[in-house]
Amino acid sequence: MITEFVQYLEEGVGERIEDLVLISTSDPYVRSCADLAEQAIADRYPHIRVHRLELGFEDLDSEERVREFMLKMAELLRDRARERGAGGIYINSAGGRKDSLIALSILAQLFPVKGVFHVVMPEVKAFSAELERAKREIEELGEAEDKRAYYLAHKSLFDPLMYPDRSRYSVVKIPILPQPWNWLKALSKALGKGGIPAAKSGLDPDHIIRLAMAGILQYDGKRIYPTEDGKFFAEILRVALG
Repeated sequence: MITEFVQYLEEGVGERIEDLVLISTSDPYVRSCADLAEQAIADRYPHIRVHRLELGFEDLDSEERVREFMLKMAELLRDRARERGAGGIYINSAGGRKDSLIALSILAQLFPVKGVFHVVMPEVKAFSAELERAKREIEELGEAEDKRAYYLAHKSLFDPLMYPDRSRYSVVKIPILPQPWNWLKALSKALGKGGIPAAKSGLDPDHIIRLAMAGILQYDGKRIYPTEDGKFFAEILRVALG
């Protein structure tokens, strides 16, 4: 789903991509698939600089892992925004679990991005079968010392997998609502201190109530107190505003 999105941007939209960050878990097969995507991009789009970011776990299988993932993605988005400037980032959530899509969609509203996108393949069962038939070669590529040479030697197998006809998939843009900088600063301040007077928080009363309903803070009618979720989002906001 990585290469399909690059194909869509480069050949469908006409957007020239300069840098791509490949994010993967530490699962051996997932790592091999990331190796395959990297080689496929280097072969067809040699102008793209590929960077790798491997998460220190195999799956987003707990609340702790999801939070760790979100913090790492927030740091990545902050760093890329500093390098690329406003509006220079596309987020492709395809290929991951639903919780990663949700997490990335939340984070995207805090950073200057062009949007969150998802690649949908209607014939997913047929594609999965094709991928399964190439599993041995994908694993061998991951183990190969010269991955470039291995990819080229199996190009006739890999290319149809990495770059299917564009009629076989569609790209869906997930709507996001960018949040104003001043509001993020006020929220960060409110969540960073315990017992701040609501009247001095910079937050609207109705918003305070909604944040309390969502479990982000507690409100006793006069003061607001961040919950554990609130303290976590305070960390995210410190990264975003940093």
